[in-house]
Amino acid sequence: MAKQPDSLTILALRALQDLEQRAHIGTVELTQSDRVALEWLVRAGVAQRWQVRNLISALTAPISNPIHASGDHYMRATAATTALEAWHHIAGVERQDCIRRAIAARRYCVEMLDPEDQQPQPWHMCNRYRPGDRHMITQLFAASPARPFNDGPPIVHPREPGFVVRRDHHGALVLDQMTWGFPVILNGKRGQPLKPKPVNNARFDKLDKFWGRWSRVPAQRCLVPTAHYAEAEGPSGEMRTTWLSLKSTPVFAWAGLWATHEDWGPVYTCVMTDNAPELADIHDRSPVILAPEDWEAWLTAPLEELRRFDRPWPASDTNIVRTPVPWSKGGREDAYLGALPSAPWL
Repeated sequence: MAKQPDSLTILALRALQDLEQRAHIGTVELTQSDRVALEWLVRAGVAQRWQVRNLISALTAPISNPIHASGDHYMRATAATTALEAWHHIAGVERQDCIRRAIAARRYCVEMLDPEDQQPQPWHMCNRYRPGDRHMITQLFAASPARPFNDGPPIVHPREPGFVVRRDHHGALVLDQMTWGFPVILNGKRGQPLKPKPVNNARFDKLDKFWGRWSRVPAQRCLVPTAHYAEAEGPSGEMRTTWLSLKSTPVFAWAGLWATHEDWGPVYTCVMTDNAPELADIHDRSPVILAPEDWEAWLTAPLEELRRFDRPWPASDTNIVRTPVPWSKGGREDAYLGALPSAPWL
């Protein structure tokens, strides 16, 4: 008859379920309870000390390349799951609950779920905008092309190419082109994976949580040149397209994050905040707009110093053009771009 596991071993393995879950979400800082649980498994003969050392090394290792961090995330999660699988088997402890937790945690990365409410990150806030003239963008941002690419569509929609200003490995500003939206994989009614959807907006209040694995790395922040952005107004089924822009500049910098995805290549998402009270009837969210003097901070400062940008741009500096174009038409109303407010520099 197999020996029954003692209660302390069961408690230690259950405590390490949380460690495994954290490993699937991001980098890990071991807590005192983690270390006590690991030490007990060694003394109980369930784990070998060299196994524990290797696991700790894998979990706490720094990201080797922030731009291509997916490999590091995969290795960390795999190390945690492999160790816990083996230790549960040796101890004779049922692992069904741990598997459920690990799968749920894995969904936070694979499906882009919010760790707090386990709901998909919304991609339906602002989902079309006009970058503006490429030559003007190059001048305003003093950015050189990162590589050869065409101008892309005049109105950008999720999963279409758009301009991004970022810093290269030498610290210089470069103009790049990426796909708008981080890919999110949702499951169908029968549990089957569906076609990925682009998550093109990131809430500012989630930057230090869900988006932390990108927002905490300055090299993965960017500026998104924007001339106009669109919102939908009107009752359901009758929504019309409203375009917004700034009076003070022809192209503004929309705060963004970027990363390299193994299937989609370079991708970016734009950061949103609460809208100005005067514009809340259009939408309760608005882009995080950065003044030129704040570009450097967004691209280089620690995340904790960026909370001052979690505010709407003054409504007094906002142009609003309501068009008769149905929102369902996809925003490809090039003819209406002529109705947008012009300025001496256009």
